[in-house]
Amino acid sequence: MATPSRNMDRRAERTRQLLRQAFIEVAQEKGLTAASIQEIAERANVSRGTFYAHYADKYALIDALAREEFQRSVSAMFSLTSPWNRKTLHLLIQTVLEYFKSVYQRHRLSRDIASIIERATHEELYELLLTWLKQGRNEEIRSRVPTETMVQVMSWAIFGAAVQWSQEITTISSEQMAHNVLQALTEVGHLASDGLPD
Repeated sequence: MATPSRNMDRRAERTRQLLRQAFIEVAQEKGLTAASIQEIAERANVSRGTFYAHYADKYALIDALAREEFQRSVSAMFSLTSPWNRKTLHLLIQTVLEYFKSVYQRHRLSRDIASIIERATHEELYELLLTWLKQGRNEEIRSRVPTETMVQVMSWAIFGAAVQWSQEITTISSEQMAHNVLQALTEVGHLASDGLPD
């Protein structure tokens, strides 16, 4: 027999799913900015109080949806247990590029909503890279550069390139751009060892 807390968790998750789906439907009809909490709650067939029991406001809901969609995009391309190597890093960069292109093509985003989606996605990317790098780095490299510093640099480079590329009219494919970003990440070390002053 299931414990009451387990049933409560399932009920809460079911309610969150109803709210997420309701928000998506209302946002498709009216736009992300115009979707109101009242409309979302009515569409989900719950009260405003129930909405607030799960999300602080519609921006918290947007944050949760962005994280969920990014995680789904990543897991659709490769396993999160894939080994840390050049091939999986290239695939991750390409996934991030395509994710942002998709977001900006599907929605006309206000600056505040775009910043929520961008922040949530960048945080998810950082956590993914941190997990991967901690699993895949050898001790010699680990002692020279803190893993968190390495992840900050990599995540900002990938994220910045993806946001910029996705908003420009470009003929460079996501695969070619991913290759360029990966090359840039790996070439920085060579440039520094070829004569840049300390």
